[in-house]
Amino acid sequence: MTKLSQKEIAVGIFGAINKRDFTEFESYINEDIILNFPAVDQMKGAKRVMLFFNILFRKYKSLKFNVSDVIVQENKACVMWNNEGEETDGTSYSNTGLTWFYFTNGRISLMSDFFKDTSFTKSK
Repeated sequence: MTKLSQKEIAVGIFGAINKRDFTEFESYINEDIILNFPAVDQMKGAKRVMLFFNILFRKYKSLKFNVSDVIVQENKACVMWNNEGEETDGTSYSNTGLTWFYFTNGRISLMSDFFKDTSFTKSK
């Protein structure tokens, strides 16, 4: 298997999310990954992070990310994205944000999300 660049991994994780392919998603992350996500306590470990994303994406009938910019420097990458989708109750959803990545040994060791609109984190 060809070693992917940090940019390919950072963009690839959004492709995996778009396909809801969490096996591919998991292939990009370290076992001891740290995830910072709005309105949620920091998570540590691949199993916990994978469980979180599987549960989170059950909220959406569809959700597609479009990557608009990627900056890579040393062992870091920042991805600017926007998304559009539909929640399971039929409500339209869209957002814009940044995801900050740190890499260790060619895999993601830290992922931190920043959203323009965080209203989705509040209870309805």
